[in-house]
Amino acid sequence: MYIKELMDMDGLGQLKMIENGALSKEEVTAHYRTITEQRNPSLNAIVHDVEKAEYDASGFFKGLPFLIKDLNAVKGAPLTYGSKVMDGFIAPADDELVRRYKKAGLHITGKTNTPEFGFTPATESQFLGETINPWDPERSPGGSSGGAAVAVATGMAPFAHGSDGGGSIRIPASNTGTFGFKPTRGRSPLTMYLNSLSVQHAITTSVRDSAALLDAIEGPVPGTGYSMPPKEQSFLEASNESPGRLKIAYAPYIPGAISIEEDVQGVIRETARKCEALGHEVEEVYPDFDHDGMMEAYLYLWVIGGALSVEKAAAANNRTAEAPHIERMLSTLRQKAAGYSALDYERAREKVFQETEKIDRFFKTYDVLLNPVNHTKALPLGCYNGEEKTIDEILAVSEVYAYVAPIANMTGQPAMSVPLYWTKENLPIGSHFSARHGRDDVLFQLARQLEDAYPWSGKYKEIRE
Repeated sequence: MYIKELMDMDGLGQLKMIENGALSKEEVTAHYRTITEQRNPSLNAIVHDVEKAEYDASGFFKGLPFLIKDLNAVKGAPLTYGSKVMDGFIAPADDELVRRYKKAGLHITGKTNTPEFGFTPATESQFLGETINPWDPERSPGGSSGGAAVAVATGMAPFAHGSDGGGSIRIPASNTGTFGFKPTRGRSPLTMYLNSLSVQHAITTSVRDSAALLDAIEGPVPGTGYSMPPKEQSFLEASNESPGRLKIAYAPYIPGAISIEEDVQGVIRETARKCEALGHEVEEVYPDFDHDGMMEAYLYLWVIGGALSVEKAAAANNRTAEAPHIERMLSTLRQKAAGYSALDYERAREKVFQETEKIDRFFKTYDVLLNPVNHTKALPLGCYNGEEKTIDEILAVSEVYAYVAPIANMTGQPAMSVPLYWTKENLPIGSHFSARHGRDDVLFQLARQLEDAYPWSGKYKEIRE
């Protein structure tokens, strides 16, 4: 079944049709299965079907289809982490995030592609294969939520879950022209995965869909050590309100650090002009903190947390985290982690705390910071091939490509990629915004204001026909 009207509608628009009786949830699900059968073979965004997943039919989303990244457990479905070491493993129970999605009435119909254990900003693994960017089949959609971003951009689902441990929602959103939002740490269910750098949320085509999805899952998991005070109103309600006149700092480049491509700098300058045209106070300035030192600390935490995650998962499937069960990159990552000391780990944590304090002071003056998601547009496929490259080779690429986005993972701030620009080659480049700790509402309000003034929904038909 194919329903043309759904291709131009966001998730909440489709929900309204179900509530009005214009469509049944079964018809909507059948539509998305048809689209997936047509488009997924050439894109490899969805890697597992989920059959007969139960959900609360009285929940807010009334059975709208939803996709889960293959790093999270859905009862009765494969859980591979994109790795051969997990081949054959079936999740015995839902994890906390999935339970909340089901309670909210989301019908989980599939799982999306991820690089091995979600460790790289490109979705290409030996086990699950590479996901293709629909805007240019020679390029990567980014990662690690690349499968989710491609599925949403091409209309295989109204929205999809993603996780973000260093830009893994925002980077693929930027590369596919979708809206990617990383909540404040503790706003959504959190685990110790990657030293609690990784935060859960979603990739959508509209701001209001993202706000509604965060409302559905908001709240900490007991025992994680992070929590947020109760919000005064829903994020969906907040997204309908004006942000007022914001003081926005923007930085099209990073002083003294990596070189930002001219196209990307142009996107940030143009976005700054758009914000100014909406009445905001805009100033070119960048926080005074040790960016290089903070990224060095991030890599310590990322490598150590990653090595532990691989070991735990392999043990759950009664295997060892060694070749041939894991790719060369992960094997060398574990060796690198074994060479770190407890003092190295604590020095990295201390560095993050020191630099976060400086960034927090910056946000006492400014409401929002606008800067690039990446230093360049989407990279060619193969830059992160984990079988051909060592961890040091991949880190060398990552240190340049994913140099901005991880900062918000370390500070815990909310951040988002907003699709406001396509290049002459018709490649999307997102604009990256971050706000004060806990002010997710401000970002939703600003994003909704930008969406209304400079809509992007009409672009999707170019890759959906």
